[in-house]
Amino acid sequence: MKKIFFLVLLFGLWFFLFPIYRDRIPAFGCFDDCFNYMGGYFLNSGKHLYSEIFYNHQPIMAYISAFIQRFGNPQTIYTLVLQHRLFVIVWAIAWNIFLTLRFGWIGLGFAFLYEVTKGYVFGERFLAEALIVYPLVYLIGLKFKKIYTYEYFIIPIVTWFIVFSREPYIPLALLLFILLYKRVSLVIFLSLSIFTIFFHLPSDYFFNVVTVNGILASSANIIQSFTYPILIFFGGTWNLFRYIEVGLVILFWLGISKKHWVLPFIILGLANIRPVPPGTVYYEAFQHLVGYGVLIFIVLLNVKKFLWLGFILLTVFAIFHPRSYLYDRVDRNAEFTQNYGQYYVAGEVVRQLSDPSDTLFLDGLDDLIYWQAKRYSPYKYSWYTSIMHEFNVYKNARVDMFRENPPDFYYGKCSDDKIESILPDNILNDYLRFYWQERPTCLFVHKEMYKRISKEKLVRVDQQFDYVAFPQ
Repeated sequence: MKKIFFLVLLFGLWFFLFPIYRDRIPAFGCFDDCFNYMGGYFLNSGKHLYSEIFYNHQPIMAYISAFIQRFGNPQTIYTLVLQHRLFVIVWAIAWNIFLTLRFGWIGLGFAFLYEVTKGYVFGERFLAEALIVYPLVYLIGLKFKKIYTYEYFIIPIVTWFIVFSREPYIPLALLLFILLYKRVSLVIFLSLSIFTIFFHLPSDYFFNVVTVNGILASSANIIQSFTYPILIFFGGTWNLFRYIEVGLVILFWLGISKKHWVLPFIILGLANIRPVPPGTVYYEAFQHLVGYGVLIFIVLLNVKKFLWLGFILLTVFAIFHPRSYLYDRVDRNAEFTQNYGQYYVAGEVVRQLSDPSDTLFLDGLDDLIYWQAKRYSPYKYSWYTSIMHEFNVYKNARVDMFRENPPDFYYGKCSDDKIESILPDNILNDYLRFYWQERPTCLFVHKEMYKRISKEKLVRVDQQFDYVAFPQ
């Protein structure tokens, strides 16, 4: 009966949350989740990850996105985002049920507080951090609870999923694995890991995931990571999310055992390996997502009976506070137009003026235009994005592309009078700029391509989007 009661409570929780997270789908526009969408898109186009697609993350998210796009077959950007967000919701519900059935009140308490506050740290988006927080807290729970025999087969699969989803949390995943594994677990984990690495070209895999990400290592601050339960009280921004997290840290200090405090501190530090200033929410806060989820679970693992009331009151405070994003009024259509409209319009202009064999190159931004346009680039690594400009191999390939096989359409950073790039002047002179409502845009068409576009297509695009392409 208790398990049925738990499931009824979870059903009520998600009956309340589903329309909220559905309405937040267009909020904030593209983020790292669009990076994952595009990885899946290029995979479905027949490209190979790392050797033909730049992807400086572990591979699992790209393959999940490819699966969603292959079988969901989204026809619009809105549907693309919707299907990925629904996947995250289903993933969360499945793990909520599993963790609650496995850990009882601890799993249920985690589901209630984390799910109603994870939006502050982008936990509802299609990010690796949003998926791995659940298997991570599962492994943490196993360390402090009895392990059943069948779980020694689950532990390596869960660890593999975390390791090959997001790089910063590999140390934490491996630490937990070492604390939990048996020989059969090690065999399964090593087999899955070796297969994953050699499924790709190992040299390209290591260059993308290890070498390229070395430049991002500065975001890690070990001292701040391991002192966050103290630093949370100082500096930063005071807001509703900060108050909730401070409440959690107070419960952590009150509940932690004087004899067994070292491991929880290490786990919290590794989970918060990319610390952000206290009170940070939304964009930059996604780096704190895993640390926040782990903090909730560790508090619940250590909370004593007299502290349960404090946790329940904190959860009630988080749910019913009038300033919570749970009560924001959202106009989905307006937010989608504002946050995704530029990708749709530019992509449609290219698609309607071109044939499938024509090419498009996006120079370091607005990658979702590729998805809308359904036109590939002649660039060796599929796209030029993220921190690729920091590496000669990618910069040289870009220069070679413009010299040997210039794209039919070009989209890049620009000002009113020029493209802000390192393109040679002779290349710039080969392109015509598009104008929207007599204002210059960052979309250009090659003069040779322009000659091939029929007048009917140009008139239709001008009438539909007020886009024209000629010198003004």
